[in-house]
Amino acid sequence: MTQPQGRLYLWPDHWQLVGHLVANKTHRHISASLLLGLDGPFRLECQGRWRTTRAAIVAPDVAQALDPAHTRVWAVQLDPDSAHWLQLKPLLKGSDSVDLTLPPEAFSMTEEGDCRAMAERLEHLLALLSATPASLDDRVISCCRYLRETLPDKLDLAALAARVNLSSSRLTHLFRAELGVAPRRFLLHLKMNRALAHWQRGKSVSQLAVEAGFYDQPHLVRTARDMFDALPSVYVSEQGFQLCRCFLLPDFPDFPA
Repeated sequence: MTQPQGRLYLWPDHWQLVGHLVANKTHRHISASLLLGLDGPFRLECQGRWRTTRAAIVAPDVAQALDPAHTRVWAVQLDPDSAHWLQLKPLLKGSDSVDLTLPPEAFSMTEEGDCRAMAERLEHLLALLSATPASLDDRVISCCRYLRETLPDKLDLAALAARVNLSSSRLTHLFRAELGVAPRRFLLHLKMNRALAHWQRGKSVSQLAVEAGFYDQPHLVRTARDMFDALPSVYVSEQGFQLCRCFLLPDFPDFPA
């Protein structure tokens, strides 16, 4: 199979892919990855080492690659400050990636559901894992909220640090310790989320880059290659993934305007 097929669901703090994915080269999601092989195991590379697994989580900003073969994959990309990821993070126990042991019911997805059904499936999966959520430093929470609300074209690290009474170096260190990424990488992730949210068939990459707050088209392309080893158009196309904008539902907060 050369063309991915399935559904892509977008929320403000995470997104989900369900279906047949294509194999990819090494890339680094700024988000954390939760991966389930719905029809059987798949191959996963982390930090240069391949393994076969049925379910796994990968920490934010860790080099990884996926070879799904012929199995459908449920891939959930969780923002490093999201409540969902804070529930999963303790399972890593300091590792970059771990395999998960799950009951058969966790893999019993006969078809993709609507936004509400997929949100409920994720909540059920997290309940099965029953981990005690990690916590986040209030200063990091404040900075993340500010970046989400403003989505600046360029990060003023000194001004952001001053908002929480820290130096630039101290804030960068705290961000890495708490989220696994630096503030600039986190902002790039938010911009890529915005690019996915604004994508429409027929829209040029240049226009998408402007709307998402990237410097220019090459900047968007480089970021997409680094994060996904692909442009959004590879997945969201006439024959590819159906895009479901779940953040537009009345009881879900919208992306920053």
